[in-house]
Amino acid sequence: MAVTPLTNLTEYEEATSRDRPVVVNFCATWAPRCRVITPVFERFSELPEFADTVDFCRVDLDEAFDVAQKAGVGPVPVFMVFHNGTRLSEVVAPHPEALRALVGWASTIGPAPPADGATPGRSPQ
Repeated sequence: MAVTPLTNLTEYEEATSRDRPVVVNFCATWAPRCRVITPVFERFSELPEFADTVDFCRVDLDEAFDVAQKAGVGPVPVFMVFHNGTRLSEVVAPHPEALRALVGWASTIGPAPPADGATPGRSPQ
């Protein structure tokens, strides 16, 4: 799965409100650490172990500063995990191992249970 660019607030809000975990890379092309870690993030998005369970998005601070501002981004790079509109975790300027651990953790977050209380694949009692 490719990394989806988020270029405005509408795209950001739609992506982070999904019933599937999303990891968002907030970066800037001029930042040396971003130039190092972004290709690693892109490779993780292509791994079968993550591609079926996590969405991967990126926000370029120079193209969508309003999105970064809404998310409360400070130093870059920062990677944030969202699920159903809630920020669950973040890591700033990670090493590849820390980023892999964050994405791996995000891949364990399942979809929310159905509103009727039924367990997926089972009938409600």
